[in-house]
Amino acid sequence: MHYPSGLSQRLRRTRATSPFLLSPYIPGMLFRTYVFALLLALGAAPALAQQAGGPPARTSGFTPQTYEVLGLSVEGVSQPDVAEFVKQSSAIKVGQQVAIPGDPAFSEAVRALYRLGLFSDVRIENERTVGSGVFLVIHVKEEPRLGEVSFENVRKKDRDELRKQVPLIKGNRVRASDVERARMAIRTFYAEKGHLLADVEAIRTEAASGGVNMTFKVNKGPKVEVTDIRIAGNESVSDRRLRKRMKETKEDRWWRFWKGATFKQDKYEEDLQSVVDLYNQKGYYDAQIVRDTFYVERDGEPGVRIELQIHEGPRYFVRNVTWEGNTVYPDALLNESLGIAKGDAYNAKQIEQNLYANKSNSDVTSIYTNRGYMRFNAQPTITVVEGDSLDIAFDVYEGDVYSFGQIEIAGNTKTKEHVIRRELQTVPGQTFSREAIQESMRRLQQLSYFDAQALSSGLGTAINEQRKTVDLSYKLNEVGSDQLELSGTWGRFGLVLMLRFGFNNFSLQNFFDRGAWKPLPSGDGQKLSIGIQTNGRYYQSYSLSFTEPWFRSRPTPIGFSLSHSRLGRLPYYYYDDSGDGDASNFITTSGRLFYDRRLKFPDPFFSTSSSIGYQYYFNDSLLTYLPQGVSQEITLQQSLSRNSLDNPLFPMRGSSMLLSLQVAPPLPGFIQYHKWRYQSSWNFPLAKKLSLGVSTDYGYIGSLTGDPVTFERFDVGGSPFETQGGYYNYGTDIIYMRGYPRSAIGPRLSGDAVGGTILNKYTSEIRWLAIQTPQLQAAPYLFLDAANTWNSFKVFNPADLYRAAGVGARLFLPIVGMLEITYGYNFDAFEPAAGYRTNHEGDRRWYFQFSLGQGFGQ
Repeated sequence: MHYPSGLSQRLRRTRATSPFLLSPYIPGMLFRTYVFALLLALGAAPALAQQAGGPPARTSGFTPQTYEVLGLSVEGVSQPDVAEFVKQSSAIKVGQQVAIPGDPAFSEAVRALYRLGLFSDVRIENERTVGSGVFLVIHVKEEPRLGEVSFENVRKKDRDELRKQVPLIKGNRVRASDVERARMAIRTFYAEKGHLLADVEAIRTEAASGGVNMTFKVNKGPKVEVTDIRIAGNESVSDRRLRKRMKETKEDRWWRFWKGATFKQDKYEEDLQSVVDLYNQKGYYDAQIVRDTFYVERDGEPGVRIELQIHEGPRYFVRNVTWEGNTVYPDALLNESLGIAKGDAYNAKQIEQNLYANKSNSDVTSIYTNRGYMRFNAQPTITVVEGDSLDIAFDVYEGDVYSFGQIEIAGNTKTKEHVIRRELQTVPGQTFSREAIQESMRRLQQLSYFDAQALSSGLGTAINEQRKTVDLSYKLNEVGSDQLELSGTWGRFGLVLMLRFGFNNFSLQNFFDRGAWKPLPSGDGQKLSIGIQTNGRYYQSYSLSFTEPWFRSRPTPIGFSLSHSRLGRLPYYYYDDSGDGDASNFITTSGRLFYDRRLKFPDPFFSTSSSIGYQYYFNDSLLTYLPQGVSQEITLQQSLSRNSLDNPLFPMRGSSMLLSLQVAPPLPGFIQYHKWRYQSSWNFPLAKKLSLGVSTDYGYIGSLTGDPVTFERFDVGGSPFETQGGYYNYGTDIIYMRGYPRSAIGPRLSGDAVGGTILNKYTSEIRWLAIQTPQLQAAPYLFLDAANTWNSFKVFNPADLYRAAGVGARLFLPIVGMLEITYGYNFDAFEPAAGYRTNHEGDRRWYFQFSLGQGFGQ
């Protein structure tokens, strides 16, 4: 391809909507067609057609004569069977009547032989003429067979991918067009990676088998960045706004270090449509890009320059919205779902979302499909009237009401089918509902037993028009949900090791079935957790919990938890009866029973929880901030929660809320208090795998009798890893905080952290779900946290917060569970609590934290 001299140093592509834009060159085929038409007009075409259409005639003049084919032979092949194959493929037979010159059978034969892909040259010639008969010969040139294909200057990873994309197969004939397509495939492959100037040289060498080997020598060149985006014709929208709209096509700027400006044509095309969509959302119904050009400048540093010419047109406003064909819902209700009123600026995106699908399921299509009208469709027709007004008319097809038919489940090798079916909202015989399908998928994801990506793409549907039913097939891919946590920390008494088993799909009814122990009985969706912490001599802690999520075949989780721990200055087996207190032990034993219940009002995301607990403390001169001797408490707790998160571990959208009240009644000899807690979390998608999460945590603990509350106060700071195996978490409510060590925030008493009675905590994150596979899920994030706890309302100041920001990452491995690491900077200095070993002295600095099995927000 040749360009005018002014563009000789540029690779240019120009597109315009105007039909009068002429290309700077004339293709050769177009030129030959033009010459042939000219000769035809001058009367010289018959001679040209004689040479191009078939064998030359040995008669005077150009008048075609009819001949009988007396013989047909093939030249250019060595094997008789190939020659016979050529004859058959040509469709010319002995005894056939043909016209010479110009019989269509000759051109059809040539095209048919070329289509075989075996020959690079095909000609049909008149060998000799005998009276009214003719002997024909087909001349072919066989293409060589392909031996090996190799690549030079290509990484192994790219080489494997290129072998899939290059259209060359070993043993097949190699045509010049195939080689050229291979070169273009390689160039396209590297162009998609930003190497727009990649050069590919195809080298043929003879193979030992007599064929050819192909070597593609690649010079991918540098990555070409977008150096300049020039926009013309825009008046209502600024250049900056339009460039920002082009999310995947950015100018190369030094400050955009986190993302390159590599040019990718497929993304560029999407960005052009995104620019038009922006105008459509602002009422510019006629907006279009009338001309766009991108070209690579080779002078100096290679770069892509982009030029856009925009036609905005007038801004339109909606005059009338009409519906035709609707019988189920009135126009007023459909207009309310559409969200477009008379006088509003035209907004194509809003109309599309509220017509077909929005996040709240309040769109027009949803209100129909959720009542069984699965075939519902509405086609809008937009008419321009009175200069800047639009009339929008919807042609509605409601169709029949469908029901759910057969519901199949496949892929569950461990989880029992009844555990899956009880989560499904799609029940055979019930009216079809798109919302029911979405809620079923969300609940299956909440189980954490199945691969989320496979679950989203594995839903199969089959429609029976006679019965008006929709059969569904849930294709599942089970992943490991059990967790083994093994970790250690350095506490007051040295190294403390922790071992915890979390079985999230346990089966109690198969406990005595030997064949079900693989390694434990599983499949009934029950949760069993066993934990041990010890340093061998001075500290031991044991815990056991069990949850049955469907008690009496209803979604009413019920369960219990037990724990026992002992901390002392002397070994566990040592008993001191001297009465001088040297033993200094602290022993605690607790138990809890709980009962949860899902609610249908206000919506199915709500649930309640009731529990009763007992806690026993024995403090023998070990912990100074808690009362000495025996302390006991009985607690009653009631909570109301709502959870609409799309993923329990890595949410992209949805929210959660928890409001709880815990009361320890003032019984004789027992601890008393009342404790309130409100927690909320909101998640918003920013891009395909990018989301924003914002959460709050408010708490208050007060006295029922007026006596001071010494137990269950809020202790802010640290990570789950830092609070393992120590005495500092007994009798307190630990609130984890990134960027600060344990017990860093809160009131002090003689230098000791005693916790606060009022809690305010705020958390915000920007997360990127980088990896989502059955073997590993990983989400790096940026965070900004703020929190504080106060001793009373007299000193409470909601603006007085300790702040931290930094980076972190959550990783989930099926066997290990949640692994979280953070590196945060505390903006506010603090006073380290006395007696706690930490490498943070309270100044402003970066602080590394680590957690295994439990995240900071859990």
